[in-house]
This record gives sequence, structure tokens and C-alpha cells, in this order.
Amino acid sequence: MSDKKFQRFGKYLILDHLVDGGMAKICRARFLGEQANKMVAVKMVQPQFSNDEAFVRMFQDELNITFGMLHPNIMQVYDYGKTNGQLYTAMEYIHGANLKQYLDRLKERKVVFPVEISCYIISQVCLGLHYAHTFTDKLTGKPYNIVHRDISPHNIMLTYDGAVKVIDFGIAKANTNSEATQAGTIKGKLSYLAPEYLDGMELDARYDEFAVGITLWEMLCSRKLFQANNDLAVLKLIQNCKIVPPSQINPSVPKELDAIVMKALSKDRSHRYENLDQLNRALVRFLYSQYPDFNASDLKAFADDLFKAEIGKDREKFVEYGKIDIQPFMEEMKREESKTGRVTKKEVGLQPKTEERKKVREIELDVNATSGALEIDKIDKSGTRKLNKTSLQAAKAGSRNNKINSTGSAVKKMDKTSSRVMSRKDIQSKADAESSSAAQQLIILIIAASCAGFAYFQADVVEGLIGINLKKMIHGDQAGRSVSSEPSNKKHSNPQIVKEADLLQESKGSVILSGVDISMEVYVNGSRTDYVGALKVPYDEKTSIVIKKSGYLPFSTSVKLSKSKGSTVVTIPSLERARVGLLTTSLNYTAGSKLVYEESGQTVERDLPFKDIQIPEGTYQAKVVNPILGTEKRVEFKIEENRKHFLE
Repeated sequence: MSDKKFQRFGKYLILDHLVDGGMAKICRARFLGEQANKMVAVKMVQPQFSNDEAFVRMFQDELNITFGMLHPNIMQVYDYGKTNGQLYTAMEYIHGANLKQYLDRLKERKVVFPVEISCYIISQVCLGLHYAHTFTDKLTGKPYNIVHRDISPHNIMLTYDGAVKVIDFGIAKANTNSEATQAGTIKGKLSYLAPEYLDGMELDARYDEFAVGITLWEMLCSRKLFQANNDLAVLKLIQNCKIVPPSQINPSVPKELDAIVMKALSKDRSHRYENLDQLNRALVRFLYSQYPDFNASDLKAFADDLFKAEIGKDREKFVEYGKIDIQPFMEEMKREESKTGRVTKKEVGLQPKTEERKKVREIELDVNATSGALEIDKIDKSGTRKLNKTSLQAAKAGSRNNKINSTGSAVKKMDKTSSRVMSRKDIQSKADAESSSAAQQLIILIIAASCAGFAYFQADVVEGLIGINLKKMIHGDQAGRSVSSEPSNKKHSNPQIVKEADLLQESKGSVILSGVDISMEVYVNGSRTDYVGALKVPYDEKTSIVIKKSGYLPFSTSVKLSKSKGSTVVTIPSLERARVGLLTTSLNYTAGSKLVYEESGQTVERDLPFKDIQIPEGTYQAKVVNPILGTEKRVEFKIEENRKHFLE
């Protein structure tokens, strides 16, 4: 075997790939250190996500949960960091298959899981999850209050030696999470949600218990519990929660086990087992009362029979991997460390949660907000199901690439090299737009903010403010003609498009808003609009403009421009502070849920869940609607000034 086919990744020698996902890949690897014979699984985050702020937070959340846990029924995390710009974690290598693979293999043979082995596997899952549910910070004694939220056959690993491991705490809920669940998301696999999730209740350990009950039911019945033609139908099945005892499908299931399964699957969580330790005790009592000779080694024998071919191939691979001369790789690693120094976890920005993070405010200017019907996307590799129009991948790509988009929007981030961030306030025009001195100041500001590109590509916006041809000023007489003699795909490369765009531009005037800052929201004729320099409004039509700011009373006005008066300046007065309180809702409303109520004579719809939304004081008659499920629930809430309120 040639060692050239193997690649070193930091202090690990990558042997082969186990899983290639959209966000990360998992590889089998050898540790290049004192324990050079140690086999590990290295999860390498794809480079494009290693610098994604939201993904890094999610990555950190998982580490905060799993790094300190040590239990035989939970996959252990050994190490984490960043190598060559890629985030990674090194985990316990589990030589085996997941429970879904076991179920598929048994279906191929047209047999079901033996009752005793099913009970043993789930009892071990209960032990691991109960440990996680009751896990506490050893230094403070504070509970983490972990809820896994993604228990399913995919996330239960069975080693070929007969051990049971719970894996993937990537979307787990815990006190250490950096962010609340975003509105419009479903955490976990759809078929393993509990009814309380759809009711918007706060989740606790009994949520995982329901998913464990589903898994046990499916092992005993050799079919999915909640299965339908579409996602909506699945959600309705979960909401109704009409479940038949396993013995009605598999007569070999004893009635005593029926009772245990049905208790864990109670629609009312108060009727389930108090915790997973209680469920485990019930399973163990049943197991050894019905199968007194059962031994944990029976699971190993079961695996040997099902995966005989795979075990044999792996054995041959391991022998070959043992023959690899790792000395050259170790010497290479030592040379690198001597030159660059060892990278610490602090250097890659993966600090403990106890350290306060400094947040950088992003200014997003996107005038092309996407609208359209919502649809349920497929579950991505993070286990998150979103309601959106575009895929998660496209959304993430957009957030990285919209520094300058087709509408002239810009996203700027503060870093060590930037001295100033250009905001709407920076490019806000003054009333004397014709002044050449104002023009010069604005140009200097644009250059100082490294936004000359913005001025070039959106010269029509800036020119409307200052009355100077910026392209001509920057490029001389060549401005206004094609920038390149070669054909391009740039805007206005087509003469016909240019003509139509000019005609459209001539039919609109400019409204300059004086006194607008980035904390304000601008609404034109009832629609939210990102304000960049000026508003383009049609001539001879009354245009309504409303300025809103959280915690303040709105300002509204209207304008009507004509060709004879093609522009105007609207000065925004100091907004009057509103008497407001804060409203927070449960984080667990199902995707698509909305809170609908009247505020200042206007109907307001807010996507659920949300946290600390400022609402004017008063008593509100509202309703929670979910168009997907076709449900509607009336609620009442009262807001008092400077007080926080929680809506169940």
C-alpha cells in the first residue's frame, strides 16, 4: 500500500471518507501523536461554512454541550479546532452502523427486530439521554438542561461489539445555546416530532422521550409510525397522535411491552414517564422478567450475523492501515509546528461560552427583498427544516456574496483593516443637493469607506443627490460609454435595455429623507423598503411614506411629485418615544405559525417564535394561526410599560 494516497489534516492522518455532506464530511483517521494507533472520526466543516458566522455559532453550541460529557452511551468528543481554515472536531470512532441501517437490513431479510434486543438497545439510549438531560456544569453546579431534539434511528449508533451510542447533538437545546430558534424553522426530523412541539410548548426531556418511544415502536413494528404522502399530512398525524399498540401489528410483542411503549407515546406529556431513567427501569424490568437469560453479548452476535461482510472488509482495512509508515507525516507535522507554532483553540475563536463575545453590527442594504409562497424545504445536514422560498445553501451564499448586489445593496463588516463603515446616514443627502462642496464631501466619504465601486455601479443614485456625473469625474470622457470594449454581462450592456431603463427612470422622481438612520424602517405605500440615498417614486401619484423605529411612535407623511418638481426633501422629526413593553413567545411554535393582532389601527402579523419584541402598552385580542396545519387559536395578552411579558 502506497502512503502517498493518504493526506494529513493537522495532527490527523486521513484514511478514508465515511460521510460526505453538504456542510461537513466525516473521515476515518489516525491520530499523529503519542497515541498514534488511536483511530478517530474527524468531522471537517466545508471551507465555505467555516467562516460563516451563524454556522460557527452552531458549531460552538454543539461543542459547549458535548465536549464535557463522558458516558459510555454517548459518542465522546476528543478535540476541536481549525486547520487550514477549516473547523473540525475529532470524535470517538464508532466501528458499527446506525439503527436505520439495522432496520433496512432486517427489512431486506423480511424480519423484525427481536423484542429483547429492541428493549436492550432503547434502554441503553435512555441511559445516555438521561445523563445528558441531567448534565451539570462541574464548576458552577448549574444544569445545562439539554434536550437532544433529533433522536431517530439515524442518530443511534450500534457498534459491532454490542455497544449503543447516542450521536449528533448538533441541534440540541441547552442553556448554553448562543441564539434562540429562528422563526420558520423546524428543528429535527419531521416524523419524530412530539405533539407539544406543534402546540408551541417549551420543550423538556419528555420531548426526547416521545422520539425514543417512536423509535422503539418502529423497531417492534418494522415500519414508520408517522408516515404520509406529504409533510402536511405527517404534521396532522402527529397532531392527532392516534397510535395503535405494537402488538396489533406484531403479535409477538407482549402486552406488558405495549403498555410501556404507549405510555412513552402519550399525547399529553404529563402522562409519560417522568424522565428517561424511569422509562429505562421499566424496560429493564420487562426485559429480564420475560428474557432472564439475555446478555449484552447477544447484541454483538446479532450484529455479527447482520453485517458479517462489512465486518470482514473493515478487518482487512484496519490491518492495511496498521502498515502505514506514519513517521514521515509526524516529522512533517513537527516541522510545521516549529515554524508556525501550535494553533490553540483560543486562536481559532472557539472560546468557552463564559467569555463574553463582542458582536459586530452588520448593515444590510437590500432593496430586492424576496417574496412568494412559502414551502417546506428538505432537511439539510444540520437537521434543520426551514420554511422558505430558496434553499438553505442559496440563502447562505447570498449572505456572503451580497457586498454589492444587483440593486446596489451593500453589506459591510467591521474588521481590523476597516476604519469606517458606510451606512445610510453616511450617504444621506443634504437639502442643498446642488452644492458642489457637498458633492466633494460625499465623494471623499465614499472613497474613505472603500466604496468607490458602489459609486460607480450606482452612479445614478449618487448623481441624483449631488447633480454631478461621477463616472465622468472618475474616468473622464470615457464614462458613459462601455467600460470595456469586449462584450460583457454587466448591467446595461444591451442598448435596448439601456433605453428601457432610461424611460423608466424618467417617469420617476426622487424623495430624499433627511434624518433617517439605520435603526429606522422605511415603508413606502405600506411596503418595507431599504433606503439608500433616495426613494424613487412615480410622478403624479400620491405616495405614502411611514418611518418606524422600535420603541417609538411612527411618523407618516405623503408626497406627490411632478416632472416640473422632480425631487423633494422630507425632514424626519425626532420621533416620540412610545410607552412600550416587551413580549416574548415560546420558542417552539411550529413552522409557519403567526401571531396576528391590531396595533395602532393596523393589522400586524409576526412570525413565531420571537423574543423581546417591543409592543405599545395595552390589552390585545390576538390569534395564533398556522396556514400549513389550518389551525387557529385565540389568545389575549396585556402589555404594560417597561415590563416583560411571556405568551405561552
